[in-house]
Amino acid sequence: MKKVLLSFLVFGFLASGLQAQQQDLKIKSAKADKFAGLNEQSARTNATPSVVEMPEVTIPNDVNVVTQIPIGTSANGYGFFVDSRTASVWVDNRLNTVSFIHRQEIPSGNNLGYDISTDGGLNWENNINVYDATATGASPARYPMGGFINPEGNTDPANAVQTYIAPTLDGSQGTAGSWGGITVGASPFGNPAQQWQDNWASDGSQKWFLPDAFHITQQGTAFFVDALSSWDGTESTYLGSITVGKGFYDDETGEMEYTLQTIDVPVNPEDGINDIEIAFAPDGQTGYISILTNLEETLPYTSYHPVLYKTTDGGETWTADPIEVQLGGADGLAAIQEHLTDEYLEAYFDPEPVPPRDEIAYYIGYNQDFLVDAWGNPHIAGTIMLADLEEGTIATGGGFIANFHIWSPDGGETWESFKLATLNQFSAEIGDVVQYNRPQISSSWDGSIVFFSWLDSDIEDAEDNSRPDIYFREFFPYMGENGTHGEEVINVTQFSAAMWTANWATMPYYVFTEEMGDNTVKCTIPWVYQKLDNLNPDVPVQFYYIPDFVKTYAITGTSELSNEAVASVSQNYPNPFAKETEITISLVKASEVKLAVYNITGQVVLSEDMGYRNAGSFKAKISAENMPTGVYFYTVEAGSQKVTRKMIVQ
Repeated sequence: MKKVLLSFLVFGFLASGLQAQQQDLKIKSAKADKFAGLNEQSARTNATPSVVEMPEVTIPNDVNVVTQIPIGTSANGYGFFVDSRTASVWVDNRLNTVSFIHRQEIPSGNNLGYDISTDGGLNWENNINVYDATATGASPARYPMGGFINPEGNTDPANAVQTYIAPTLDGSQGTAGSWGGITVGASPFGNPAQQWQDNWASDGSQKWFLPDAFHITQQGTAFFVDALSSWDGTESTYLGSITVGKGFYDDETGEMEYTLQTIDVPVNPEDGINDIEIAFAPDGQTGYISILTNLEETLPYTSYHPVLYKTTDGGETWTADPIEVQLGGADGLAAIQEHLTDEYLEAYFDPEPVPPRDEIAYYIGYNQDFLVDAWGNPHIAGTIMLADLEEGTIATGGGFIANFHIWSPDGGETWESFKLATLNQFSAEIGDVVQYNRPQISSSWDGSIVFFSWLDSDIEDAEDNSRPDIYFREFFPYMGENGTHGEEVINVTQFSAAMWTANWATMPYYVFTEEMGDNTVKCTIPWVYQKLDNLNPDVPVQFYYIPDFVKTYAITGTSELSNEAVASVSQNYPNPFAKETEITISLVKASEVKLAVYNITGQVVLSEDMGYRNAGSFKAKISAENMPTGVYFYTVEAGSQKVTRKMIVQ
């Protein structure tokens, strides 16, 4: 069978009448294509796109219309660009604080800055410079990802530290003024002038390109991922591995200390790597890297698809064997194979007969978003499309594509799928960039409720996805056998000032979460988007923050949370250990917590009543004093649960 091409010729379909027609649109699936030609100046004003006018609308009385707060600005509209989550909005529920890092407009479009609110997103301090492109060894920076690190036990936002990673145009891959470097940096909120930045150039052993993924654990560890790629100024070549950076903030030096790991990802020679994401559970121990690609041994009836690597020790080690999520075929995902009606399949395959549903290929290769819940289970959101593996084409027309939730209820052993919504529009060419559906995933602070959002243009005269609203749905992992999705799809921006203009909307990894008593949780889900005047990305843009989309949930009744308190108990680290080791305990509801350690014969060698603990994550230390060398077991008891793990004293 012929492999799927790196660049697909797209077949578009009109949902009305189900008539297939070929569109002159080329999918830019390789990262080299996505970023070619974007070594742009701070602003270009030669574009003359059409004006988007808002009609007069009547707001129904029963609609809760969200508001928008103007925050920072950027030199142009290329800051978010194309990947699903640009990892730029960060929320820490413990500090009631949210920050947003972005490219600057002033003093220079080559600099980076951030906006911050310490009252839950109501009041902001904007455009705080955090990266200086004129500093010694620095170069113009683009497409930043970042968040802030909250030191353990800290309750003062002034002591938190904004950190980031961004590609730089340092030319160290051999093309002057083009890609090759990256910058990492940090700046305490309480003293922005105390900023630190470090610039890393490509060399013979490490070639930096455009980092895809960034994440900060609740324990304050930062991670990023970059696909090792060569760049000749117009296109890149994937070199067979990814680089994973793991960083800690040193409060004495004010610097981020990163260690780098290399993971070989042997992809099919005819394919490349598209989107990469990295995420951890609230305990900071169980995490995954998810890559959209095809491996050397391709899966049946499946084109680009999620390939995962897992860690259970906080990113110290990653599984050698990847976990692949098969989309089509007999071992594929049933909900994906059943989501299109017979009418749509007949229109797609006409004049050929429709094959059996488990012999139809599917594709999820553009971008994804990724999250790990309280139980250490991975969740993926992405746009599913029909694929023709012989012709190297996919269907992107309205009604043929759908936003899907793909997840594992058992740590990656088995996989489930659910259609969140059928989509009307897939993409829009806006200036030199393309806006896709931008699937997003967030969770409550304890990781017990999962939220989805995506962009779609659902208006009668929309010919592409250039007039998007934000759509929303939720998922409750603890309800039912494999979890339960919310019944309603909500248009978040309907009738608001963001209606039809919520371009590149981004949701944070965690949302603001407040326990209201009586097993009720209030979640405030924020977004940041940029408004493009006249759909022109070449001029300075204004960013907006949505502060007031609120959902309240009762976690009683059929919820297993009424009986279970423990979300996860991490493997101790270090392990083996000689003096002291540490574990992370995550609770999905408040409970009395006890810790006990047993030797191999079952005798209790340590017992500690840790008292009443609120929902969330906390650490416990175990001392090896009075423990001879050998194998031991530690048990955490909370509510009606007991979780036991093995450890070794050396």
